[in-house]
Amino acid sequence: MELADWLQRIEQQHPVKWDLGLARVGEVGRRLGVLTPAPLTFLVAGTNGKGSTCEYITQLCRAQHLTVGKSTSPHLQRFNERIEIDAEPASDALICAAFEAIDQARAEISLSYFEYGALAALVIFKQQAVDVAVLEIGLGGRLDAMNIVDPDVSVITRIALDHQSWLGDTRELIGAEKAGILRAGIPCVLVDRAPPVSILAQAKALQVPLFALGVDFDLAEDALWLTHQGDVSSHAELPALNLPADSFVAACQAVTCAGLTLSDAEIRLAAEAGQVAGRFQQVASPRRTILDVAHNPDAAIYLRDKLQARAQQLPNTGRCHAVVGMYADKDFAGVLNLLAPLVSYFYCTDMNESRAAPATLLAEHLTNLGGSVVSTYAKIAQAYRAAVLQCADEDYIVVFGSFPVVAGVLDVLAERAAEDAPLSPE
Repeated sequence: MELADWLQRIEQQHPVKWDLGLARVGEVGRRLGVLTPAPLTFLVAGTNGKGSTCEYITQLCRAQHLTVGKSTSPHLQRFNERIEIDAEPASDALICAAFEAIDQARAEISLSYFEYGALAALVIFKQQAVDVAVLEIGLGGRLDAMNIVDPDVSVITRIALDHQSWLGDTRELIGAEKAGILRAGIPCVLVDRAPPVSILAQAKALQVPLFALGVDFDLAEDALWLTHQGDVSSHAELPALNLPADSFVAACQAVTCAGLTLSDAEIRLAAEAGQVAGRFQQVASPRRTILDVAHNPDAAIYLRDKLQARAQQLPNTGRCHAVVGMYADKDFAGVLNLLAPLVSYFYCTDMNESRAAPATLLAEHLTNLGGSVVSTYAKIAQAYRAAVLQCADEDYIVVFGSFPVVAGVLDVLAERAAEDAPLSPE
C-alpha cells in the first residue's frame, strides 16, 4: 500500500480518535521491542513550547555529531513531518514498512491513528539505529502513547489551559496529567517559572532530580547558565533565536542532564539552526508574512510580544493584516482579545473540519471588540489572497490560529513557488 492508503486505513480502523491509555499501545510496543528506541531518549510534555524544545534538543545533539530521531505532532502539510532523522522527514517507504510491522505485531489489538504514528516513529528510530530519540508528547502526558517509553531525561514545558475536556480545567489538573511522564530517579527539566504544585508534588514523591527554569538554569542578559552535578556553568552570549528563549535554555539543560558537555561553539551552532515551520515563521513574498500556530491565550501572548518587539525594531512597519481560523473548542475569544489591538484588518476563514469555529462567529466577536476592519471567507486560500491584495508595500500579514490555517497558507505559498506566478483572486 502507498502511504496515503495506509493513512486512510489507520484513520478509519479504530472507533475512537483519541483513545487515551497505555495498555494497548504498550503491549504492541513490547511485541515490537521498541520501548527503548535509542541509547539516549528525551521525553517532552507540556502545553506550549514542546515543539521548539524538541527542535533545540535535536540541534544540540546534532552539533555533537549524534544521529537524532525526532517525533512531533501534529503535522502541517505531510504526515512525514512527524518523524524526522537528522532534520529530514522519514520517507514514505520507511513509514509504510513501519506500519506493516505494527499491523503484524498488533494482531488482535486495535490501535488509533495517533498510536500508529507514535509506534511508527519508535520502529523507525530503532531500525535506523539513531543515537538519540527526542519524543514529543502529543496530548497530556500520563496516558499519551509516547509515555510507553522510559526516558533518560524528561522535560515539562509551560502549563496553560488547553484540551480542558481531556486534561482538566485548571493548571493544577493539567499539570498532574503532564507529570505522568516523570520516572523515579530520572531527571526532569521544568520550563515553567510558576509551575503547578501538582508537578512539584509528583516529582518529590518519585524523588525526581528537578531542574527548574530560573532556579537551576536561565538566560540573563543573553548569557546562558546551566547546572551540572551541583555546579553552575556560564556560557557565551547567544545569537538571535528563531524560537522561544526558554525553550533553548531548557534544551541546553536537558542535554546537560543527559551527561553531554556543550561547548560555546556547539551552543551557538544549535541556537542559529533551530527553527520549526509554523512557529513565527517568516516569509518575504508575495507580502511579508508571519505564520504562527498560536491557538491558545498563552501562545497568543508570546506571538503578541514578538510582534510588538518586531514593530519596535522596524519603525517603518505598516499595518497588520491577520488571517485567522480556529477550532471551536479552543478559547478563540481569549486569543482574539490579545491580538486584536495590533491588527488593522482581519480575514476570518472557515476550515473544512467539523471542529472549526465558523468564520462568522470569529468575525462577530471581532466586530464587537471594534478597532479593526473584519471580513469573512469560505476558504483559507481566499482569505490569504485577499490579505495579499489589500496589503500596501509597508504592511505585513500574520497568519495564526489552528494548524489547518497555517498549513493552508503554506500550501498556497508552495503552489505559488512551484508555478513562479503572482497570486490572483479566485
